[in-house]
Amino acid sequence: MPGKRWPVSTKKIPDTNVILRYLLADNEEQYREISPFFTELRDGRQKAVIPAEVILETFYVLTKVYAVPPREAAGALRDLMLYKGVENKDKKLILEALDRFDRNPGLSLLDCLIWVKAEAYGCKLLTFDRKLREAAGGQ
Repeated sequence: MPGKRWPVSTKKIPDTNVILRYLLADNEEQYREISPFFTELRDGRQKAVIPAEVILETFYVLTKVYAVPPREAAGALRDLMLYKGVENKDKKLILEALDRFDRNPGLSLLDCLIWVKAEAYGCKLLTFDRKLREAAGGQ
């Protein structure tokens, strides 16, 4: 509906660049600006939703652009999702996908998220990816 305005919330949605600047601390000015938000998010004094799409893009940029080892990137994102102020409705699914990624070498984080969501939604996973199919129990 054009022009419809949603109620203003105190929750925030950080984008990929904000999360990257926080995790990498590679731009001192931006890190100083955003660091207090993440400190408050960690303590639960600030509330945020971090969409799965942002987690996936952040993971991709960390591993492909900044050459952060995949397990290290997944660990940092898992730690971030465990901040007290992160209030995603799909938080458990994202955390489970990050855990499965850690336990299943050869699968992408996206594969793990699809696998977790298929189970959560009671769906049969359709894939030609042999590794994913085997990990998912031959679904």
